[in-house]
Amino acid sequence: MDQEGACTKLDEDILDIPLDDPDANAAAAKIQASFRGHMTRKKIKGGEIDRKTKDAECANSTRGGDLRNGD
Repeated sequence: MDQEGACTKLDEDILDIPLDDPDANAAAAKIQASFRGHMTRKKIKGGEIDRKTKDAECANSTRGGDLRNGD
């Protein structure tokens, strides 16, 4: 039994999705945005310790001037 070229029902359903459908594109954009947000939150949560260290370094910095005014 050669299954190499065979498509399953799920594969056929996936291939039937029209790529130029505005509703499908909107749904895909929402899914992608949610995933990117999830990964960003995960990255930020994992880097909280690093951020605290960087905040301490910034507070101890000797650089003077107001960055808003270009000093």
